[in-house]
Amino acid sequence: MALVLIFAYISIVHSLNSPPPTKVAVVTGASRGIGKGISLELSREGYTTYITGQTMSGPLSLEQTASEAAEAGGGPVIPVQCDHNDDSQVASLFSRVLDDCGRLDLLVNNAFSLPSNFEEEGAQSLFNNFWELPNDAWDSVHGVGLRSHYVASKEAVPVMMRTRSLHKTTPKIFMISSFGGVSYTFNVAYGVAKCAVDRLAKDMAVELKPEGIATASLWPGVVMTENMKKTVESGDWDKFVGISLDDAETVSFTGKAVVALANDDDGIMTKTGSVQIVAELAEEYGFTDEGGKQPLSIRSLRFLIPNYAVKEPLPTWVKSLIPNFKLPLAVMANGNPNQ
Repeated sequence: MALVLIFAYISIVHSLNSPPPTKVAVVTGASRGIGKGISLELSREGYTTYITGQTMSGPLSLEQTASEAAEAGGGPVIPVQCDHNDDSQVASLFSRVLDDCGRLDLLVNNAFSLPSNFEEEGAQSLFNNFWELPNDAWDSVHGVGLRSHYVASKEAVPVMMRTRSLHKTTPKIFMISSFGGVSYTFNVAYGVAKCAVDRLAKDMAVELKPEGIATASLWPGVVMTENMKKTVESGDWDKFVGISLDDAETVSFTGKAVVALANDDDGIMTKTGSVQIVAELAEEYGFTDEGGKQPLSIRSLRFLIPNYAVKEPLPTWVKSLIPNFKLPLAVMANGNPNQ
């Protein structure tokens, strides 16, 4: 009896002194852009993060993302070359996560494919009328960017159910979407795909809520990704869009939003199935972008009036007087007031 009590005491002390088990995440499309920013922020939070993409080495690659995470001293970032058009590769990814870690706490569906003519035509390829675009403009964004999210989520859920059962946590699936899901943005194929991504999160929530798994669709604002920087440098941003970049976000800003939601086991179920705007999550959870910057929500009057209601740039002090009131999404669905 004494030995039993001693072993019980040792077990309790060991459990109290042991660090909590490392949480595990998968981020798709993480060799660059928003996916890279999310991966680095999860690493800083201590997650073991599996990242996918097709470029394994060199500039803007999975290995570069993993190397930057290692230099920062965060949780391990594990690069996995994966074509999200190939269901068997996606299935192998989640089998590996299960074999390696035995759990999966978070899936971020971020992978996105640009149309084939983007490299040649640049931003112009995004702003053509649908009848002027090649058919693969539809196939690209609905393949890797919608169907890929569905397949990855399908493969992730059984591992998440196991995680929920063993660790009593709330696994989460987040989609990276945009305002294009509610308001005309770029072109028809893009908008339909983003609308479907938002609906995917909403409908999956109905089936996953009884399993204790949460979903959400995240809307960043204007994000300074590598492709975005090229668009600005070429002059295409001013030519085709022209709005101010004062409130442009870094890729890490979305990463901080993902971390905030991922850590909110107590409140996430009140948000499951919903659209969450990154800039508004920053206000709710109290995080900022790099340098302490607080980007405005795209549906804020303080953002909309200077960019769409007046022709000349407004001084900063004038902008600060505009209410930070958020328009309902139903109003945003009416689109650009100047069109």
